[in-house]
Amino acid sequence: MSTNAQTLTLRSDLAELSRVKALVDAICDQTHASAADASALHLAVEEIVTNVITYGYPDGPYHNFTLLLESNDAGRIRAVVTDNAPAFNPLARPDVNTTLPLEERPVGGLGVHLVRQLMDVCLYEHRDGHNVFTMERQLNRASDSTARFAATKLESSATLALSGRLDGLSSPELEQQVVALLASDIRALVFDLAALDYVSSAGLRVFILAAKKMKAAGGVATFVSPTSAVRNIFEITGLLTALDVMPRA
Repeated sequence: MSTNAQTLTLRSDLAELSRVKALVDAICDQTHASAADASALHLAVEEIVTNVITYGYPDGPYHNFTLLLESNDAGRIRAVVTDNAPAFNPLARPDVNTTLPLEERPVGGLGVHLVRQLMDVCLYEHRDGHNVFTMERQLNRASDSTARFAATKLESSATLALSGRLDGLSSPELEQQVVALLASDIRALVFDLAALDYVSSAGLRVFILAAKKMKAAGGVATFVSPTSAVRNIFEITGLLTALDVMPRA
């Protein structure tokens, strides 16, 4: 069975996520991965890489680690992230309770849950002083790299129209916009998700934060017209019921 493998050496800097995206795009193109497979691979790889950068190397962009992506002619893709940060097994974290109501939900902590749900195999080893995290997904074989936000404010309500990708790079900008809107005494915040192609746990964190703060202030955050990819992530994380989500008209 023939295989195709590519390896990236990454710095511990979130700016490297653009290179990660390019590599995942390339292997998805080569394997003719479906949109659902590509979305799952992007999200799972980004979550693990982001965890390494954010928690494994909190002192800044002074470290290197590797990402291996490998595909075979049976339609299986394997991703291996190897780093020399302090030993940490993300799979040892307790399972996420996706049935909790909004009030009882933590703002973050959904990344590893998403990886487990989207990949067929997740394995952790601590080998020769390195963390080695392996993920595999069998392909079913059957956009835009930056999220854009357009805010519209009308009296006590505001709408944020999102498009493209909401990930570890773009979510801080959205969070700044949300914080600014919350400080302006609005009582209704609408997230228009009709053109949002992709959301990672970093984006979900902003959604939960907005919903909790709006509810605490006596208002409401509503999420309208999610694309099928985003709706799937909401279902996996239990946010389809925890948040005020309205389908496409």
